[in-house]
Amino acid sequence: MNAMTEFADDQSIALGAPVGVTIENVAKDFGDSPALHGVSLDVHAGELVALLGPSGSGKTTLLRILAGLEAPTSGRVLFGGEDTLGLPVQDRNIGFVFQHYALFRHMTVFDNIAFGLTVRPRRDRPASAEIRRRVLHLLDLVQLSGLEKRYPAQLSGGQRQRVALARALAIEPRLLLLDEPFGALDAQVRRDLRRWLRDIHDRTGHTTFFVTHDQEEALELADRIVVMSKGRIEQVGSADDIYDRPGSPFVFSFIGESTLLPVEIADGAVLVDGTPSGLTFGETGTRPATLGFRPHDVTLVSDDSPAIRGRVVAERRHGARRRLELQVGPEHLRAEIDVEVEASRTLGSLVAFRPERWRIFPA
Repeated sequence: MNAMTEFADDQSIALGAPVGVTIENVAKDFGDSPALHGVSLDVHAGELVALLGPSGSGKTTLLRILAGLEAPTSGRVLFGGEDTLGLPVQDRNIGFVFQHYALFRHMTVFDNIAFGLTVRPRRDRPASAEIRRRVLHLLDLVQLSGLEKRYPAQLSGGQRQRVALARALAIEPRLLLLDEPFGALDAQVRRDLRRWLRDIHDRTGHTTFFVTHDQEEALELADRIVVMSKGRIEQVGSADDIYDRPGSPFVFSFIGESTLLPVEIADGAVLVDGTPSGLTFGETGTRPATLGFRPHDVTLVSDDSPAIRGRVVAERRHGARRRLELQVGPEHLRAEIDVEVEASRTLGSLVAFRPERWRIFPA
C-alpha cells in the first residue's frame, strides 16, 4: 500500500462526539460456563484500546456487550455516564467492523458504505446529496476514491476491510468496535492496514475498542492495552507498561517471547535447580518464585562463575540471531536464548548464561 495521503484541513469528517466508556463489574454466563468474571474498566473519550488475549479469554464477549449484541448477566456499561443496559443496538450509535468484512455482495462499494444512512427512518435520514458527499469523502479518507462502482468480489481483502471501516464511520458513531478486523488477511497487508488504521484514528478521534489475539498489533496500535485471560483482566497499561513491567507471569509469557523458570530465593540469591544463578533479589529467608526473562536479554558466561546452565536440545535461525533451546535441570524445564549467528552450538553441549534484564514473580 502506498504511503499515507495527507488530507487538507477542510476534508475533516463530521463525527458523533466520542464518549468515555465505563464498564462496571460486568459478568457474563452462558449456561454453566462463565465468560466474564466481574470485569471493570474506564476508557477515556478518544482512546484506542486493544482487548488482547488468547481464544476464550472473554474479549469478544466484552465487545459484543458494548455493542448491545449480548446482555451482561450482571454489572453495567455506561457511555458518557449514560447506562446502556436498556438501550437497543440501533440506538447506541456504534460502528462495528467484523473480521470477515460482512459486506453485501450484491451492493456496490458506494451502496455498502451508504447502507447505514439509507435505512434510517425518513426523519433521521440525510438528503441524498449529503449521503453522496459523505460516502465520497469517506472513500477519499480510506484511499479508495474511484472504486465506488465496484462490487466486493472485485476488491482485494485489504480493500474490502477498508470499505467495512468506511461503512462503520458513515453513521458518525460515538464508539467504534473492531473485532479482529485484520485476522483474515496476510501478514504484509495486516502490517500496512494497522498503520493506516492508527492514522485514521488520529484523524477522526473516535473512542475505539480493538479486539485482537496478535500482541504485535496491540503494541503498535493501542493507546492502552487490556490483557485478558479466562474472563478476567490481567493488566491494563500502555505498550511500555505491558511489555517492560508485566504484572503477572501470564502477561510476561503472553506479551513478547519469554522464558519462565521456577526458582528459589534463598537469602537474596536466586537459585535455579538448586544452583546459584548469579542473580540476586533483595530478600531474606527462603521462598519459591518464578524467574522471567526474554531470549535477547541474556549474556553468555564463559568462566565458572555462578550462572544458569543448560544443554542444547535444539537450535534454529531467528532473524539476525540464532535461537538456542536449552534443557535447564529436569527434562521439562526449558529456556530459550538468543546468541550471535556465529555462536552455533552442537546438540548436547553445555551453555552458561545470565539474564541482564529479568523479573521475579512470587510463587
